[in-house]
Order: sequence, then C-alpha cells, then structure tokens
Amino acid sequence: MSLRFAYTRAACNSNLKCGLNRSFSHSAVKLNLFGGSKTIQPKTGSGNLTAPTGKGESAPDPVDLIKRNDMLAHSQKPRNNIESVRDNGFLLSSNIIITSPNKNGNVQGTLLLESDAYEVDLSNGGFQIINGFIVEFNEESVLQIFSKIHPKPEIVVIGLGERSRMLSDKNRKYFSSLGIQIEVSDSNNAAQNFDLLATERPNVVGALLLPPNV
Repeated sequence: MSLRFAYTRAACNSNLKCGLNRSFSHSAVKLNLFGGSKTIQPKTGSGNLTAPTGKGESAPDPVDLIKRNDMLAHSQKPRNNIESVRDNGFLLSSNIIITSPNKNGNVQGTLLLESDAYEVDLSNGGFQIINGFIVEFNEESVLQIFSKIHPKPEIVVIGLGERSRMLSDKNRKYFSSLGIQIEVSDSNNAAQNFDLLATERPNVVGALLLPPNV
C-alpha cells in the first residue's frame, strides 16, 4: 500500500456586520385588523398613511428561514472537508486536488482520517470489482491501515465509484471485527455524507473513496 500525505491548512475569515436604523418622528404604528397591512397615523393632522396597493410587506425568503434554522451553519468544518466532486477526483477545502489516474496511470483512492488527507495507490490488486457490482478492497494492502491507527474512527464512509455498488461480505466482516461502522454508497454521495458526519462528529469519522470515474 502506498499512502502519500496531503498537507492541509486552515483559512480564517472575518465578517463585518453593519446595521441601518429607520425611525418615524411623531408618529404611531397601528395594525389594520381588516386589511392586514400596517398604517402610520401621525399625532398631528388627520388621515392615515397606508402602504400603496400591492407594495405591503413581502413574504420572508425561504432560504433565509432555512439558514436561520440550520444548526450546523456555524459549525467549524473539518480541514479535509470535500468542497466538490470532480469527474476524475476530489477538491478538498484545503485546495488540495486528488485526481485519478495519476501521472503514472495508476488508480488513486482518497483516504480521509481526522484532519488529514491521503492518496491511496489502488493499482496492483488494491481493489477489484466482482461481477460488475461488488467491490472488494485488498485487506493487506489497503484496509490494514484501519487496524493500525489509534484511536480508530467510529464510522468509515466508503465510496464505491461512479455508481451504486455493494461492498463485499469479506470487507464488511473486516470492519465489523475492528468495531467500525460503515456507510456505503457511490463516491459522489459518500463525499456529501462524509462532510455532514464529520461536521456533526469531528475526529471520529473517516472515509475511503474510490475515484468517481471508476
């Protein structure tokens, strides 16, 4: 097995907030119970000021409501967060791109552990696809990394390439023997699942992803 460490770095951003206050002098705001719109009634003079027809208060933007109710919106993303899935690989939040095949024509998998990212050489029997839909990784050259690291991840997200496939029973039993839960899907969905799980439960989620063009 060949693992190549991919250096990551964190980026810091700062946000500037500004506010704008509006006030109406010598006036009181009343709610029109029949028309449903607001009216402004001055303390002096006569008559009510009413918003023009069709230009009352607008409905709230659904996107803003979702953002306000998103509990993970302000959570710190993992440094090996997957920004996008490309045709031939993955772009990480650290601006690292892991592509496959590499310059030597070898299939390169992606391994994500805690805040680190690695390239995994899957050539020379690193994995095989049985009957077109069952994927089996070589335990000695690929999966043995999970038996050697400490602490072990609680969950490993496994991406099986460009489409939905099954992980072999042999590999499933291997992860089970290590006490590691697995989430299996195609590589595109696996990337999204990893980002979500790693944000919710940092440092206990790992990923092993076949390139999306396999």
